[in-house]
Amino acid sequence: MAAAVLVGAAGSACVVVLVDRPEPGPVVSQVVRVVDAGAVEVREGDRVVTVKLANVVAPAADECLYAESRKFLGELLPEGTPVTVEWDGALAALSTQDGLVNAAVVGEGLAVPTAEGTRFLDAVKRANNSAVELRKGLHSPEVPCTLPGRVKAITDAAAVVEAQSLRAGRTELTVAADTAKSAIGLVEQLAKPGGLTWDAVAPVEQTVLLSKVTKAVPTLYRKEAELRNVVKGLR
Repeated sequence: MAAAVLVGAAGSACVVVLVDRPEPGPVVSQVVRVVDAGAVEVREGDRVVTVKLANVVAPAADECLYAESRKFLGELLPEGTPVTVEWDGALAALSTQDGLVNAAVVGEGLAVPTAEGTRFLDAVKRANNSAVELRKGLHSPEVPCTLPGRVKAITDAAAVVEAQSLRAGRTELTVAADTAKSAIGLVEQLAKPGGLTWDAVAPVEQTVLLSKVTKAVPTLYRKEAELRNVVKGLR
């Protein structure tokens, strides 16, 4: 709502008219370049504008799946792609003929939703629920840098060293001991939670994953010590 003031001649009354000004409508622009999985430069007329995606938190340069998320968005939005920009405060949604870009990135598990902005939040949340269900990207136990991936590496290592025969040769026993040591290193990393890999996992699921780690830890320490002792006793 804005006020337009109309002033009459000297001595006459002032008339104030209140005029409703709608939010800026969708703007059709062209992609200039992808900055990262959370920001895109677009051309509006003769100027280039950086659009930060509403309801999307993408990996930083030093975080898990940064390169993959940036590559995905770059392939989705090559230079010159027509996009519709819809602003939600300082953030915006980008849409192509294939749908909402914000939701597409999150739907691949390459970013997580955030409540910054409300217009597009429901669509992004639905995409995230699909990514969780399908175990994509940051939700996948098959991706080593994710939280589920690190937990899987720890529990798999515990199972491997537990099954390791002590009658094996020096090389095999040393490899098994090193496997246990590497897994212990991953456990120590999990002692400092935080970052996007943790944000991608619901608190309840975090508890489930960490309980698996807690169960694996005694096996890892016991088997590493046991295997090292056997190796020392070999001639």
